[in-house]
Amino acid sequence: MIVAAFAGFCLLAGVVDLSIGSMLGLSAAVCASLMSQGWPLAAAAAVTLLVCLAFGAVNAVAVVVFGADTIAATLGMLVALRGVIYILCEPIGAITAFDADFFAFTNTTYGPFSILFILGLVLIGIAAVIVTRSRIGRHVQAVGGDDRAALRAGISVTRVRFAALLLSALGAGIGGILYVGQLGSTSNVSGTGLEFQVYAAMMIGGYSILRGGVGNPIGAALGLLVVAGTANILDVQAISPYFANIIVGLLLLAAVLLDRLRGGDAFE
Repeated sequence: MIVAAFAGFCLLAGVVDLSIGSMLGLSAAVCASLMSQGWPLAAAAAVTLLVCLAFGAVNAVAVVVFGADTIAATLGMLVALRGVIYILCEPIGAITAFDADFFAFTNTTYGPFSILFILGLVLIGIAAVIVTRSRIGRHVQAVGGDDRAALRAGISVTRVRFAALLLSALGAGIGGILYVGQLGSTSNVSGTGLEFQVYAAMMIGGYSILRGGVGNPIGAALGLLVVAGTANILDVQAISPYFANIIVGLLLLAAVLLDRLRGGDAFE
């Protein structure tokens, strides 16, 4: 949910960031590696976020400045970052980085709700206010809806999409740091497939991958609850969790077809 709160700005702005899963894995690997070498948590987290923002800037430059296809460019970053993660996690494929206070914080619960779930809801709420109540949100939606019209209206399309891709990287970076705190370790497969779960949830919740300017963070939260709820129901019924992938995939396909029937056009 934390990652979705940031990644939603990409779809609204008319770009797609498929590297968020690997970006989260990279964040976890960098943070865990630094902590395992004795770095304080705050310093390790700060460096980790800077690293993620740097790679997010590479995505943004490729897509916004050089005009590379957003899916192809971020898919290439996904593969490249996964290679970096494997290198960082050598030789055993995992890194242990346990911080007692951080572990206690990330595993705190209030009744049935974890602190990370509550934090995710707060970030979703903030994102929803930005999208629906602020000039920034209107600019993002305008760029995604019709970038030429937005440009004529004096909105910097380059700046908006650049910022959206940076926000996506930042969200994945925060998610990776919290991942390390919650588990006390990370592995070379952390974050694998996350991009598909997040985008499936957002599309189920009303976002469009075919056209920008469509969607609301509250819808993304509801989509994520559908995805998580599906997995939990299968778990309770002792059904193979792999069926969750089938169900979510079918829901995603239905969401794409419905969006197409509503008049969605491919990003130009």
